Amino acid sequence: MPEDPISQEMARILNEKLQRVIDKQTEHTVALANHTSALDRLEKGQEELKGLLLQLLNREPGNHR
Repeated sequence: MPEDPISQEMARILNEKLQRVIDKQTEHTVALANHTSALDRLEKGQEELKGLLLQLLNREPGNHR
């Protein structure tokens, strides 16, 4: 750390600001990961629904329950 008090204070302020930026970036990264996971689950559900719909469409007309 710098020797003179003014440089020390400037370095402290810059470190605090940098830490806030890092913390905010970490929050955004976690939020993005959560959204990505949710989108993956949604896509999987859509694929399952597509499969079920295809099964229903491929049934013969006389095969209703």
